[in-house]
Amino acid sequence: MENLFYIPYEEIRVGDKAARESVISDDIVLRFSELIGDTNSFHVSDENAAKTVFRTRIAHGVHLLSFVSTLIGQKLPGFGTIYCSQELKFMKPVYIGETITTEVEVLEKLSHQRLRMRTVIRDSAGDIVMDGVAVIKTYR
Repeated sequence: MENLFYIPYEEIRVGDKAARESVISDDIVLRFSELIGDTNSFHVSDENAAKTVFRTRIAHGVHLLSFVSTLIGQKLPGFGTIYCSQELKFMKPVYIGETITTEVEVLEKLSHQRLRMRTVIRDSAGDIVMDGVAVIKTYR
C-alpha cells in the first residue's frame, strides 16, 4: 500500500503554509473541459475566446479551485481531508501556458478538527488571480 502523507490536527499550527507550482497547459484545459462537458466554450475555442473581453482562451475558474483542493489533500493537512466550505474571488484570468502558484495558509484552528485556511493562486508575475478562505476538516 502507498504511504499517504498526512499531518495530524494536533501538529498543525496557525501560520503553517504549503505551496505548489503548476503549468496551465493547453492539454490540461482541454482535458478538464472534456471531463465536465464544457467543450464549446471560450476555454477551448480560439474563435469563441476572440469574442470575449479576454481575447484569448483562459482556464476555467473552477479548474483553478481544484489546484487548491489538491494542495490541501496532498500537503496541508493531507490524506483524508474533507472540504467543508470555500469563499473565493476571481481577480484576474489565467491564460493558457501560464505558471501558477497555489498557496494555502492555516488562519485558525476550529473545533471538531476543522481548520480555516486562506487559499490563494498567483500568476507568474506574483499577482493574485484567485483569493479565498476555506474551512476543511482533518482526517484525525
